[in-house]
Amino acid sequence: MSLPRWCLRLIILVEARAAPRLVTVEGLWRKSTRERPGSMTRFIRERALLPASEMDAIIAGAPVDLIDFQSVAAQIPLAERPTMRDWIDRFNAGVQRLAA
Repeated sequence: MSLPRWCLRLIILVEARAAPRLVTVEGLWRKSTRERPGSMTRFIRERALLPASEMDAIIAGAPVDLIDFQSVAAQIPLAERPTMRDWIDRFNAGVQRLAA
């Protein structure tokens, strides 16, 4: 049984955002084994759990979008700030539109 698509998208987002700083590990699973790669993104891609075009859109744009969201949110008083859940909902909606 596979994770829901929204979970797979978030895994790809987290790994894409972390990728520039990964030096001693391949991804969230750290190192490859005989059964799986160290990168969950690679695992998802190899098993076609999400379309390649959807994955590529997340990798290309989502990390930058997240940084922009955080920069703007930091300028808004805490009580009025949008939640990360708001951003995640918009992120998932945007990726679904791109993949369609």
